[in-house]
Amino acid sequence: MPAYLKILAYLGVAIAAGALVAPQVFWLGQSLAASGNSDWLAGFPFHRVLSRCLQVSLVVLLWPALRWIGLRRPSELGLRRNPVAWRDLGAGFACAVFSVGLLLGVLVVGGFSVFRADPNFAALARIVGTAAAVSVLEEAVFRGVILGVCLWGLRANAAILVSTLVFVVMHFVKPAKTALAPDQVTWFSGLAETFNFAAGLPSTALLFFGAASLFVAGWILGRATVDTASLWLAIGLHAGWIFGVQTTNLFYKSSLAEASAHLPWVGPSLVSGAVPTGLLPLAGLVLAGWLARLYLSHAFRPSVPRVA
Repeated sequence: MPAYLKILAYLGVAIAAGALVAPQVFWLGQSLAASGNSDWLAGFPFHRVLSRCLQVSLVVLLWPALRWIGLRRPSELGLRRNPVAWRDLGAGFACAVFSVGLLLGVLVVGGFSVFRADPNFAALARIVGTAAAVSVLEEAVFRGVILGVCLWGLRANAAILVSTLVFVVMHFVKPAKTALAPDQVTWFSGLAETFNFAAGLPSTALLFFGAASLFVAGWILGRATVDTASLWLAIGLHAGWIFGVQTTNLFYKSSLAEASAHLPWVGPSLVSGAVPTGLLPLAGLVLAGWLARLYLSHAFRPSVPRVA
């Protein structure tokens, strides 16, 4: 079996394992609460327990999957030590934040967005933490492992395409937020809720633009990883996008009660408010990618092996 198919098999097994464990974790929480030992876990609805079990399963089974694939060293994923890592990180962050800032200016001048009267400044710390954690974790998985393994059997553009499609799909494959009562949870409720992800999908127009944004972003991040044989530029771009978009959502809102009424130009952000939708956000992503390419073509850097 090719390595990239083993990665897909790992994703399927990890999702199934997390879904099968979730009901047992949920029942454990209910049992602890009933016995008076703890009510912390019982406070989580089933879909939240399922989501956490899926995340833990993906992390726990990653190392056995990498051993099955035959990975022994990071260098086997096409990654090399980056002597200008911090510069790449900062440049990626700057490119992303600049593009989001320019997009915000266009949205405000165009009448698409207005300033919030009561922004929650305390949320800034959470946004910084989210940008740092999500960018590192997702780049390590999608561009580090999945793209790296795809490069074993595919040319660069094909590998980037496959890893980007996985990146897009995995952002929308998540449990539906069904309000299940404790007595409605069965052994197979986790599988049922996981494969019922279509119930939680947005409208067709929002789904199209959200998938388009994720695809463009995933391609830019994959290209940055291949061109630098490193994750640092991609992490900077990813963190900058999350920080810029969520900070924009914190201080600005749609000028209309129904944010999707501005489509196709701009719509509400999807996936925890981090994925912008519409033609203008797509243009902002393309601008960030172009700036990153401009940076790579003009900034001096030591010779880095490049995958053909």
